Amino acid sequence: MKITDKSSRLISLGIGENILDHYRECHRFYHTIEHLDDLCTQLEQQGYGDNDALLLAIIFHDIIYDPKASTNEEDSARYFNEVFTGDQRLKDEVTGIILDTKTHQPQSELSKVFCNADLNILHQPFTRLLVYEHQIFKEFQFVDYAIYREKRVEVLKHLNETINNPAINTLIDYVNTRKPKIAVYPGSFNPFHKGHHNILQKAEQIFDKVIIARGVNPGKDVASYEMPAAIQYRQQAVYTGLLTDFTNGLGYDVTIIRGLRNGSDLQYELNQYRYMQELSDKNINVIAIFCDMEFEHISSTGIRQLEKYNKAEDYLV
Repeated sequence: MKITDKSSRLISLGIGENILDHYRECHRFYHTIEHLDDLCTQLEQQGYGDNDALLLAIIFHDIIYDPKASTNEEDSARYFNEVFTGDQRLKDEVTGIILDTKTHQPQSELSKVFCNADLNILHQPFTRLLVYEHQIFKEFQFVDYAIYREKRVEVLKHLNETINNPAINTLIDYVNTRKPKIAVYPGSFNPFHKGHHNILQKAEQIFDKVIIARGVNPGKDVASYEMPAAIQYRQQAVYTGLLTDFTNGLGYDVTIIRGLRNGSDLQYELNQYRYMQELSDKNINVIAIFCDMEFEHISSTGIRQLEKYNKAEDYLV
């Protein structure tokens, strides 16, 4: 059962179908419409398909989702109360269910039904848990992997105390030993423009995670542009000194991404690669990625010149 099949029910409750656009945000990988579809199917199979409180809880329990925030449940409940103008008793019931998903300690029988469905993913076999883990990893890609691994294992061990599923032990071992493909995309990014974003998107099709490393280059002006909001959920770092010192200090193997516009860039990057080979204390991997043709003329220097004439906006992310 898909949540979109409930559109007429939602309209009758005063909720427009565009409410689902929240679940299409680019930083969501698990907390998506597919998650709502899974909840909808579970509750339909349990005989709760006609329950308005549970339907509204499905829609609104993750309506506000910022992986950097600790108040998603409270913010989701507040948003629900702002947009839902129906029966107050129904509103209070749904609000309680949403708030209970913070701890999954239900305060009502209906909330217990919903919380069990929301946690059903943790009762699945390892193959499904593996997909789930990769989705959560992508949602928290802004966190350094060494920190993510430590905190994620803590969370899984805590969940394993109350959920009887041997596959979680296997998942804990997997997280402890996994070596994801991580890349570093360095640059001065002053500004980070559409050409850079094009390279980043291509790199993310190859690697599990890309760290955006903004280097402080003594040969260039101090960065005057902030990094765009569009990349706020990727890990970002600022480094001074040599790139090889930065990558060596991460504590895990990475591949360096170099973005190319043309043959001149290729020759320059080849020389830089030779220096990196000599300066790194271990084997260093570099991948060069050409941007698409429509971006090959864009440069940060050119954008800074256009900024003086208020013509730079079209080239920024």
